[in-house]
Amino acid sequence: MCVVALARHVHPDWPLILIGNRDEFHARPAAALAAWDDGSGIVAGRDLQAGGTWLGVHQPSGRVVVVTNVRGAAPDPTKESRGALVVDMLRGEGRFAHPTESDLDSFNAFNLFAVEGEARLLTNRPRSQIVTLDGGVHALANEPVDQPCPRAERLRVALAATAEAGADPEGLLDTLTAEGDPALFLLGDVYGTRASTLVAVAADGRVHMAERRYEAGGRPIGTTALNFRIG
Repeated sequence: MCVVALARHVHPDWPLILIGNRDEFHARPAAALAAWDDGSGIVAGRDLQAGGTWLGVHQPSGRVVVVTNVRGAAPDPTKESRGALVVDMLRGEGRFAHPTESDLDSFNAFNLFAVEGEARLLTNRPRSQIVTLDGGVHALANEPVDQPCPRAERLRVALAATAEAGADPEGLLDTLTAEGDPALFLLGDVYGTRASTLVAVAADGRVHMAERRYEAGGRPIGTTALNFRIG
């Protein structure tokens, strides 16, 4: 997931909205959004190469976690999987279920939003830090958090407008494929946007998740929409 925006306590009907695009090599295998059948309670797409996920909801607890990589040095293959970090945090179990700042250097460069009651930003660029976020609209992409990112700002503004207007958040999936500068949707035959995902959580625990998937060249290959309750 390479550009993502989070709104909390802004929309009158959906106090939590998360929206974003996952950009990845088209050859990297992935499974579509679904409730995992391993008893974990995770609802997410799945990276079939490393086994983790980039964005998910933990249905029993309502935890929501999403990660992006950060541009810079080449990935170190000896580092822990960022997708596994997301899984541990979603389940609330495992070595990195409750990471501290000292744990964050175990991973290649990343930014991460985690929501469980409060919302937090975790990042290890330009340094390891865990920050509690106020209500409002926040966005991340592939840049260190101390650098401006026009792509993230474009998505933040779009989400803020939808949330403040009380509009249907489903329309944000179209925003993620709209043309413009900077582009939110990346076209490419080797690397590009693989999925656009929406998570909307109502005050009564209803959750709506939707995922649109794309193959090389940005051609649509499927859509999944799920509705369930947390807890």
